[in-house]
Amino acid sequence: MDANNYLITLKENHLKITPRRRAVIELFLKEGRYLGPYEIRVILKKRSLKVGLPSVYRILEELEEAGILVKVEHKNRQIYYGLCKKPHQDHHHFICRKCKKVEEVEYCNFTGVSEFIEKNLCGKVESHTMQIEGLCSACK
Repeated sequence: MDANNYLITLKENHLKITPRRRAVIELFLKEGRYLGPYEIRVILKKRSLKVGLPSVYRILEELEEAGILVKVEHKNRQIYYGLCKKPHQDHHHFICRKCKKVEEVEYCNFTGVSEFIEKNLCGKVESHTMQIEGLCSACK
């Protein structure tokens, strides 16, 4: 996906296309890996875009809610974000521990787990997230 598709997704989610939101999306497109809020702020400031850390967190949360970003929970207990290539479609993410690349995994065999929860726990699954970690083909 290119930046224009993500900007359309912003509009579909009733979010204005601001210079800061656009800069964050373009940053993820350029970097091709997951990034943390502090790192994003530093890079944007180097590009002469004035943005505070609270604004970065707010933008990241908005973009995640819109399906543009996915939250990456790292073993260091820090939260990072990666670009989601298929907003609002069921899929999972493979995260390379070395280069921090986030790739889409279109395969999902969650039906059995969902059926188990409904049958044995009397619950109803409304959504799920799976984060798979390892080394990508370039890093292994």
